[in-house]
Order: sequence, then structure tokens, then C-alpha cells
Amino acid sequence: MPESLRRFGRYIELKHLAAGGMGEIVLAEHTGLSGFAKRVAIKRIKSEVAKQPSYGELFLNEARLGSFLNHPNIVHIFDVGQDENGLWLAMEYVEGVDLKRLARRARRAEQSLPGPVVAAIGIEVLAALHEAHHGGPVGAAPIIHRDLSPENILITKSGGIKVLDFGLAKWIPKQHSVPSLEGDKIFGKVRYMPPEQLRGQFLDPRADLFSLGATLYETLRGELPFGKGSAAETLHRIQTASPPSPTEHIGSDEELDWIISKALSPTRGRRFASAQDMREAFLQYLEQRPTPRLPLEHLRQLLTPLARESTVNEEGRFTDLALPVFERCGKCGGEFVAELVDDMIVDHCKNCGGLWLERDEVLRLVGRDGTTQRPAQFPALTPNRLDIVVGVCPVDRSPLKRYPIPHQPVALEVCPSCLGVWFDRDEMSLLQSRGVSTWLRYLLDNLGIDSGSPPPK
Repeated sequence: MPESLRRFGRYIELKHLAAGGMGEIVLAEHTGLSGFAKRVAIKRIKSEVAKQPSYGELFLNEARLGSFLNHPNIVHIFDVGQDENGLWLAMEYVEGVDLKRLARRARRAEQSLPGPVVAAIGIEVLAALHEAHHGGPVGAAPIIHRDLSPENILITKSGGIKVLDFGLAKWIPKQHSVPSLEGDKIFGKVRYMPPEQLRGQFLDPRADLFSLGATLYETLRGELPFGKGSAAETLHRIQTASPPSPTEHIGSDEELDWIISKALSPTRGRRFASAQDMREAFLQYLEQRPTPRLPLEHLRQLLTPLARESTVNEEGRFTDLALPVFERCGKCGGEFVAELVDDMIVDHCKNCGGLWLERDEVLRLVGRDGTTQRPAQFPALTPNRLDIVVGVCPVDRSPLKRYPIPHQPVALEVCPSCLGVWFDRDEMSLLQSRGVSTWLRYLLDNLGIDSGSPPPK
């Protein structure tokens, strides 16, 4: 079997999807009789990481608890295995984009997601949490997610909502609460944690409701309710500060503010008693709104190519909720279209074929260690006529800075302000080489992505 066709048990790799410091995700397929074919996403943890007891156990925990859950709003886990390259699990392959990226792109187009749409997303997430908190089919004790955040909520191309990543979830038979700690460590995202989790105390299902409240707050307002500080700073703000209204910038919505504020109460007894209670509050909110169509229909249209084309006005901006397209290509002035490719929102110039990726999309593509693919040899690209042209950022029209790719006759251009990257036609293929991916990650790191410092002028 060629190296490019790795096998994971009965699944054969089709293509790479994403990579990170702990492992990678690939698209794979299992084929059978009469043309049967089942596509899945394979999540693989590196062998050296799997040897660390805490990480290996968390990975297997995701597979174990995932097998308990069978719900339309939860990404299904189908299989788990181990080979010489490490542990892997096979899960439902979902074409879509996570809530973090969707909300960010809407804000950049000055089209924040409306309250009813955010409420509808919350309703679907709470349906998933209701299933988990009732222990799934096994019942008797709640499965608590412990890591709910915008990155773990997927919006599919059809407008459906999926909750994923139960790697930090906890379930103890016949117990209603679970510990925050794994050994002496707290895993997860501090900015979305309730105070009891930050203190290392036991958690009940209301911890997930707090995290959902923080997630929906950020989706509406574009900032976190309690800032971006350390665990101690976040805990202090939760206990002493009242975050501003999440809806004041889109027209104050007191009822929606109340629901989210109740979920964010530092005292768990003042939060909603259950996921179903919070879901009912959102349902009542929607019943009182003059919503002309199902709110999630907006999301389906947003991710449908025909809808994108039909909602562009004369200035080249989307008039409804369609994926925001920046006005014009910064290299040739051609028309941009938004494309959803492998869970990334990519701006594509219809005229010159260039691609614009935001910095988060680039980082996810090259991986935190630069290993998007196994080493591959690619012929040197022939520079096209636009490669010598230094373009401008399609976001703020500031000049891009040109960085020659080592051992290649072409260069990539990076915006010094937002750290987005421009790829001329066919240059994306170079990222399949480990050397080029490592070089690009190193370049972006040194431009200030990880340190938070401003990039050099």
C-alpha cells in the first residue's frame, strides 16, 4: 500500500484535514460490498503523547463516553484502535464550521449573529447536554462535558448543530457530581470555566450551563464575559464583576440578556437547574419574537453557495447572514467569493485564483508543530505574473509584506496587521511539504501570534 494511503483498522485515509501538537485529523473511508462506503474523521494521538498516562486516558475516555451517546446534536464516535503510530478513534465526519469562526467572520463584516439565531443554536446545544446529563442510554449518572466552548460547537452545511470533543467529559456511575481535577491538573479552557471548576471543586451539570452562557455571550458581543486573564484573574472577575449586556451593541434585548446572565451566575444555585430548564427559557424567548422563519434556516442559507450568490449587493457585501466576503482581491481587484473548505472559511478570487486565509485558519492548517503531512516532494512552482505584485490586505487595505519561501521561486504575502496570509494560484499545494509548513508556522510565530506582541513594522 502506498505511503499516502495509511490504514486505521478497516479505514483507509483519503486526505489530511488538520494537525496539532498532540496529533492529527484525517478523512478516511471504509468500503464494503455493493459499493458500500462510509466516510469518517479519524482523530489520531501521537504515540509519544499517548505514552503520557493523563493524555492517553483522556483520549480513551472520549471514545468510551462517546459510545454512550447517540444523539443528533452530538458527533458520534464509531470506533477506537491503536497501531504503531499511536491511538486513534473514528468519529462522524461533519462538514461545517465551528461557532468561533462563524461569529468572528460575521463580526468582521459588521453583521453580528442576531439574538434569535444565537438562541436557536443554544437550544440545539442544550438538547445535546440534556442527553449527556442524563447519562445517555446507560442513564443513572450525568456525563458532564467540562470543556464546552465555541470551538466545540459545529454548524453543519445543512444548518444543523453538533457538539463535539468529549475528551474531558467525566462520568462516575451512580454519582451526580464529578471532580474538576485530573490528578492535580485542571484541563480545559479557563475563560469558559465556572468558578467551582477554577477552584478545583466537584462539578454537576450546571457547570456546563455556565460554559454555554460564556460561549453564547462571546458569540453575541465578540468578547468574553470575564476577560482573558489567568485562572485567578478570571475567578476574581466572576466573583466581583458583572459583565456588560451581551446584546447592547445590536439593540438591547433584555430577555436574552437575562437568560445568559442567569447561566453565568457565580452561585450555581442561581443558575438554571438543568439543561432542559435553560432550553425552555430559550424556547419561550423565540415564541415571543416575530421570527419570520426558523432561525437556523439563516445558518443553512449562510453555508449554501446559491444563497451566498443571491445576497451580494452592488457594493460586493452580503446583505443577509451569508459568509462575509471582503470587497475585492488585494492583488488583481477581482471579485472575492467565500468558500467553506475542510471546515475553513476561505476567500477566493474568481479572477486570479488566489486565496486569502485568516491567521487562525493558517495555524490550524499547518499545525502547531508544522506537521500537516508526511514529507512530500513537490516540483518548484513557476511564478505567475502576479507573484511579483505586492498586494494589500482585503480586510483593512494595508500593504502586505512579501516573504520568499526557502528553496522556491515564489513568496507568500502576510498582512502585518491581522497576520492573514495570501496564497497565489496553486501555492497552497506547497503546504503539503513538511518543510514549508514548518517554515510558515515559524514565520507566523515570530510575527507575534503566540506572544501576543504586535508584529514588526
